[in-house]
Amino acid sequence: MLCFSRFVVSCSLLIFSILFALRIDEYIKISYWLVFLPLFIWKFLVVFGACIGIFVWCKNGDGNRIIRTPDNDCQALIIYFVMHILLLIFELLICDKLENRLETRWITCFTPLLICILISSISCLWSLKAQRNFLIQGFISANGLLFLFFPFRLDYFITWRYVIVFIPIWISLCVALIFIVVKFILAIIYRCSQRALSNYRELSTITEAITYVVLFIPFSTFLILLVNRLDCEDADQTKKLSFTVIAVPLWIALIAWLTLSFGATDTNPWWFGLQRSLCEIILEQCPSLSIYFNNRFRFASDSSRNDSMSGLTISTAVKNIETIDANKLTIVNTNNEKNLTSQDSSMSLSEPD
Repeated sequence: MLCFSRFVVSCSLLIFSILFALRIDEYIKISYWLVFLPLFIWKFLVVFGACIGIFVWCKNGDGNRIIRTPDNDCQALIIYFVMHILLLIFELLICDKLENRLETRWITCFTPLLICILISSISCLWSLKAQRNFLIQGFISANGLLFLFFPFRLDYFITWRYVIVFIPIWISLCVALIFIVVKFILAIIYRCSQRALSNYRELSTITEAITYVVLFIPFSTFLILLVNRLDCEDADQTKKLSFTVIAVPLWIALIAWLTLSFGATDTNPWWFGLQRSLCEIILEQCPSLSIYFNNRFRFASDSSRNDSMSGLTISTAVKNIETIDANKLTIVNTNNEKNLTSQDSSMSLSEPD
């Protein structure tokens, strides 16, 4: 199952980070509007899909809402719509400032993002109550102080070192590290447990733990290199790492996050008014894909194949012998019952009235 929303977000961030790093290092000479284009496409898809979904939800009425908790789905859609509108305004202000070299203060450009942090915090509480996923909202809320301190530092309202400005994200990384350790402990428990656990559940837990490690280590490396580069801004230019080199671990982390979109099932069925998962619609239109994905292929060697065939022959012979013995036993019991019945009838005839 493909989580289309996560796939779009991870692809947009990956393409944007590549273009942005190359543009800052002046390896490419393109407009910042083109650099921010992947983010604009992401926001356009969200806004367009949310508008269609809300329209279809209102048009259908209560009688046609047969999918899971439709009210919660539509409320989540409205929350995402408002958040992405604010993020779009923030990106437009940042892009305009970079492109036209405006004298606008950074805190002014970050104002929509600060409002989005407030909405994200409220959305996290609502998502906990509705038992929904709140990955993006949680990330924005957890790093709210960073998004407040960072523009202050750029405007020189504060003169702290960037390693202090980034303290909120260091705390978030510590929490993420604890989560990864718990994942690994669960994977070890599933691996060593004596209970009959399904292979799919065990493999899924191990795969998730490895993926989170591949996501955590490069992202932490990227933040450490970035903070070191920002704090050493006044150092010799030859000793500085380029932003392209610094962004390489980030690209690895985004690719790892992109792989998490495959197999994810938590998606809102009201996007674009589909009322179902996009993968379900694709499989319905292409039945051959459904038949292919429902098959499991296993290629064994000749020796293992011969062993399995011999084992199958022996088990079939044993079952046949057991069937013959059961039939014989049934015949014997039937004959015994007939003899007892005949003896009883003869005894009854020999007795006087």
